[in-house]
Amino acid sequence: MSPALRVGSYNLWVAHWPATPTYDRVPLVRAALDAVDVLGTQEGTRAHLDALTDGTGFAAVGRSRDGGSTGEHSAVLCRTARVEVLEHGDFWCSPTPDVPSTGWDATTYRRICTWVRLRDRADGARVVVLNAHLDHEGARARVESAHLLLTRAAAVAAGDPVVVTGDLNAEPGSEPLRVLHAGGLRDARALTATPPTGPVTTFTDLSDLGRPGERRRIDHVLVGPDVGVEGYAVLDARPGGRYPSDHDPVVTALRLPLPG
Repeated sequence: MSPALRVGSYNLWVAHWPATPTYDRVPLVRAALDAVDVLGTQEGTRAHLDALTDGTGFAAVGRSRDGGSTGEHSAVLCRTARVEVLEHGDFWCSPTPDVPSTGWDATTYRRICTWVRLRDRADGARVVVLNAHLDHEGARARVESAHLLLTRAAAVAAGDPVVVTGDLNAEPGSEPLRVLHAGGLRDARALTATPPTGPVTTFTDLSDLGRPGERRRIDHVLVGPDVGVEGYAVLDARPGGRYPSDHDPVVTALRLPLPG
């Protein structure tokens, strides 16, 4: 049996790249790549993505939320030795999802979802991964975006299993998560066959940077009904007390149905 496919979500933190005033973040963030084969990222600029793909064996898929290559992305990073990209695309979390746009009560930032259809080179299994960063201000936008995610997932899946990764700016039990669960997407943390490891929360307080704040579980890996979950972890390494990002990465070990 081939090893489980390791799929994660990581908000890279657009600020202070490549370094904070006191330390270099690049090697700290790159360390998370050792734990994944596919990584949905948020807030990555071209500089982030170049640093994470240069010599690492990963390729980045996805446009920026402005519709090109500049600005923030919700890019999916793929370990090319493990997975083959068959198809990919992007849509905006708005009533006009096929053009760069804001939507509903989200007025500060455009929000984009990047999706990719992958084939596991180990056993031929296929999966569609949708990676999103939902709005941090607009409550209606988060709910409407959840409905849009379900609609687009159904449209692009074409019978393949679905995984959704992302900083959803929504905690378990919130309305956006209820919408996604009602649509058949399940919380990988609740399903894992082995006990979850790491903290429950994913949003850090960056206490060493003097920015105390809330700790919440807003970063998620959600799976369709035909995807098994063998492991779940939140990686909270703090080398020398240094925070790689203002979010911790979520990493799962997934079992996909075999083709045919």
